Amino acid sequence: MSDNDRGPCRRLRKPGDGRPCRHHGKNYIVRTYFRGPVKYTLRCGTSTWGWKHIKAGHGWNNTMNRKISAAIWSGKPNGGGFSIWTASCPSREKFRTKLGTPAGINDLRTAYQVTSLATAMC
Repeated sequence: MSDNDRGPCRRLRKPGDGRPCRHHGKNYIVRTYFRGPVKYTLRCGTSTWGWKHIKAGHGWNNTMNRKISAAIWSGKPNGGGFSIWTASCPSREKFRTKLGTPAGINDLRTAYQVTSLATAMC
C-alpha cells in the first residue's frame, strides 16, 4: 500500500520530524528553550553532545522534548544544567539536563532520566 492509498488518515510528515539533523551540520539549532529571558539551544551536535547524542543514547520523542523544556524552564540548578525533582520527602532527582558544548555555554549537551537514588535533605 502506498502513502497515496491511505486516504484522509495518512500521516503527514512535518518538516524536521524524526530526523532534524539529516541535512544539517552540528551547529544547526534543532530546538530553543527558555528560562525567563535566557535562551538555551539544542543543536544537532555529535555522538557526544546535542540532539544526535540524546537520540542515540537516551531516546528522542515528544516526551523527552517536554521534559527538557520543563527542566530548563522551572527545574532546580544542578551545577551545570537544570534538574526536575520529586515533591516527596526526601526529594529525588528524576530528570537532568547538562549544558555547555563546543558550540556554546547555553547549548544543551545532554538530558536523561535519572535512575540513581540521588536525594536531597528536607
